[in-house]
Amino acid sequence: MIITVTLNAAIDKTLSVPSFRVGRRHRTVDQQTTAGGKGVNIARTLKTLGQPVIATGLAGGATGTRIVEQLTGESILNDFVRIQDESRTNTSVLDPASGDQTEVNERGPLVSEREIETFHDKLLYLARGAAIVVFAGSLPRGVGADIYASLVRELGRMGLTTIVDTDGEPLELAVRAEPEVVTPNLTEAEELVGHEWGDEAEQVTGVREIIEMGAREAIVTMPDGCLAQLLIEGVPTLQRARIDQREPVAPVGAGDAFLAGYVAARYQGHAPVECLRMGVACGAESTARMGAGVVDPREVQRLIADVEITSMETAAELN
Repeated sequence: MIITVTLNAAIDKTLSVPSFRVGRRHRTVDQQTTAGGKGVNIARTLKTLGQPVIATGLAGGATGTRIVEQLTGESILNDFVRIQDESRTNTSVLDPASGDQTEVNERGPLVSEREIETFHDKLLYLARGAAIVVFAGSLPRGVGADIYASLVRELGRMGLTTIVDTDGEPLELAVRAEPEVVTPNLTEAEELVGHEWGDEAEQVTGVREIIEMGAREAIVTMPDGCLAQLLIEGVPTLQRARIDQREPVAPVGAGDAFLAGYVAARYQGHAPVECLRMGVACGAESTARMGAGVVDPREVQRLIADVEITSMETAAELN
């Protein structure tokens, strides 16, 4: 079983507005409302790919009820802790003419210490039947920045594979807790190590710095694929995965689909390089869909062959 953790779950509303301009009145030509938050999006893709997944986290108020109902309606197994404060609603405005997408994300509910303790107990219970736990997304108010780090350590002692996809201080603390994998995008990775990455040599150095901070493996997602340091037969090895960029319909959420594809392949026991290939194919395919975490498995299989993998020097040889 795969567990996805979404502590700041949301209702995501995506509006398609041609020629969108700030300060003007517009009418939508299409709209979609789904349960969201990074972990929820990842669970949606994993479900579509036929993998056993349960989504958990925090959900509050009428919005939280709607999140749970929508997941249940999509046949996504879920077990959220109900909290008193209202879960957030996020709004994205997509201009189909330009491909630009503008996001307005609410900060999320205020969570009590008791509610956090209840979630902790639930996660440990669910983890008894799991192999992989994915911690994804931002934290709501009242939740300490070290929560992912604490849970990574605890689940690591239980022998579970832990994967973290977040940013800022929660990411930094989680990396130092030595998770199996971290998957920041390029901007998040630059913030993590404290400097911008220019050419490929600086990108390689940056990935190695993330590993030195504590993560066993690091995957940095980019618009055309990813750069990763993986353990291949126990040897730290750098891999660059690329795919020709497609004309995007809705690029937001591609990172979630990437991670879901990677996790699905890893759960099935595929080789590390094939896990990257599956992730990149899922991320690319998702950009053609309106709504985060939405992919067509048949199209994903077609795109896998288009992913180019370049094996770089091993980390040891780069020292």
